[in-house]
Amino acid sequence: MAGRRGIIGLAGRFTAALWLAAAFPGAAAAQVAPLESPLQLVTGNDFPPLTGEELPQGGLMSELVVRAFRAVGLNYEVRFMPWKRGYDAVVAGRYLGTFPYVRTPEREREVLFSDPVLVVRQLVYLSVRTGMQFRSPADFRGRTVCSPVGYALPAELAVMVRNGELQQDSPADLNACARMVASGRADAFVLDEHSGQAAVERAGVLGDIRVADRPFAMAPQHLVVSRTIPEGAAVLAAFNAGLKKLKDSGAFDEIVARHAPRPAPPPAPQPVR
Repeated sequence: MAGRRGIIGLAGRFTAALWLAAAFPGAAAAQVAPLESPLQLVTGNDFPPLTGEELPQGGLMSELVVRAFRAVGLNYEVRFMPWKRGYDAVVAGRYLGTFPYVRTPEREREVLFSDPVLVVRQLVYLSVRTGMQFRSPADFRGRTVCSPVGYALPAELAVMVRNGELQQDSPADLNACARMVASGRADAFVLDEHSGQAAVERAGVLGDIRVADRPFAMAPQHLVVSRTIPEGAAVLAAFNAGLKKLKDSGAFDEIVARHAPRPAPPPAPQPVR
């Protein structure tokens, strides 16, 4: 990824504008808005296997997004920065788009969403030091949930936090959340199954965290594009077309299989203390 700070040149930018005008006449060859780096995408680190500067191809979502654009002749590349800073920069129009993000009412007012790129299971990761069980969101009432800065809680839990029914701790990164839950300073965190497993392994706390028997929800993951960029809707239409081509060709399944983490061996049973 061009030193992980990929920047497409101006010639590529004009090619993209011409392609969009031809493929989507409604875009009417709108001039590309000024960006910090022309038509540059941004994502965050420490979210394996979906995104990460040190992961092959920048992670599963990074490869899917780049390959979907390439399938329709658009060669956008990816830059890595802290999650909140990258998202805020997209909202402000300094970058074209970012990923992976789930829909929330707040985000829908700020960005445009692609078709779902991946649909993942959100799991509830619990401390073995808590007696908490998960059957419904109501089981979080009176507990402490960990959600790093820049990550969105599921809508039901966000409402509980606003109503004072649930305490939220927000450390700087996901590994810190795994350690907080492992130590009992928080009861749980909710995350997709791949990134949650990776976080637990990276934090070295496999024996201190258990996974609830039932998933919290199924969560579509999206590319989001700034509402302030005139050609944003046309870019998303092109991306959706490329994503469909990727799936129809079988390349999508090959990419997912190549990035999927191998299941970790189950930890030894731990007593609930």
